[in-house]
Amino acid sequence: MDKLTFKQLKDSKDWKEAVIVFTENSFTKPYMEEQRSYKVSSDAKYFDGSKIGNSLFGNCLDGTDNGVRLDHYMRSDEGKWIVEYCYLIAK
Repeated sequence: MDKLTFKQLKDSKDWKEAVIVFTENSFTKPYMEEQRSYKVSSDAKYFDGSKIGNSLFGNCLDGTDNGVRLDHYMRSDEGKWIVEYCYLIAK
């Protein structure tokens, strides 16, 4: 697994699915890495500048938190989720 920054993920064009892992201090209680990891799709409006919206939905890898509007948490003034790293899922 090659780790990427979030900027590198946004700039990459040749991928379908990726995982975004958020830092431990993004949350008010401790979570294991799998619980802080969300699978996203390159089809998300967030990665397509031609779309009017910029939503980014993700599913937690532990299966407990699906359809989370990650872009809201990532730009929130309070409790902002900070990306630790990302990685691509093999095609």
